[in-house]
Amino acid sequence: MKKTKKQAGGLNCLHCEGPLRVRSSRSLAPTCLQQTVQCVNPECGASYGVSIEIAHGIAPSACLDPDVQLRMATPRARVANDIHTATAARGPGVPPRMAANDDCATAEAVTVGG
Repeated sequence: MKKTKKQAGGLNCLHCEGPLRVRSSRSLAPTCLQQTVQCVNPECGASYGVSIEIAHGIAPSACLDPDVQLRMATPRARVANDIHTATAARGPGVPPRMAANDDCATAEAVTVGG
């Protein structure tokens, strides 16, 4: 069988790299799902047990459920949006460009990597 690329957000067979199909699924907890998956390649037919877990939150929900207790990830440093770095990168006398994705009137666009 011709080897295929991994599907977006999915898993491929460990042996033939063919796509996997979910055969069964059950919830173990609000943050954990257990699945049985099978390779769709009829020449392979491997089956696997898969566990999917929501390990931590990245951004808080706007519809917070008080029953959900989930650790939040530590925010990463945002160096690319640092105004002092942006001013140094553009040089003196060059007017700032406004950031298109920022509601803050004092924010400016930053060119990264070039």
